[in-house]
Amino acid sequence: MARIVRHDKNRPYVIEVGDQKVAICACGLSKKKPYCDGTHRITWDEPEGTLSAYDEQNIRRLVRLVDENGALVDIPSSYPLE
Repeated sequence: MARIVRHDKNRPYVIEVGDQKVAICACGLSKKKPYCDGTHRITWDEPEGTLSAYDEQNIRRLVRLVDENGALVDIPSSYPLE
């Protein structure tokens, strides 16, 4: 079963390991995970408040969430803590 994973960050996490800086993927699109390969740049112009999905060729599709009756559902701005 496929699942949608939401990534809100469009820049990598940068950590220091000794005297080196390492960029860790935070957008979920890198082909070199866990390392950043710069693919996050394609997310910079995503429209605010929308949900986007990318295929293997990094082609973006806007995703609309609907309930069981076909009514449009707002995208939550954050997830509740459990």
